[in-house]
Amino acid sequence: MNSLSHLYVTAHQDEMLNLAANERLASQFATQRPIRLGAALKSVWSLLTGAAARPLDLPKLTNYPYRG
Repeated sequence: MNSLSHLYVTAHQDEMLNLAANERLASQFATQRPIRLGAALKSVWSLLTGAAARPLDLPKLTNYPYRG
């Protein structure tokens, strides 16, 4: 009888732990702000056009020891 009650209590505690973990996960996603599509597109577009808008500053290779 003692082991049967131990199994019931353990199963109940596991169920309570799973419910608490699910509630924590749900509350974490509920507090996050949704990403706006316009802001996301603007940030992606700025990443794509950033390097082309500025010239690259490459070093001069004068007196470079490994010229082919």
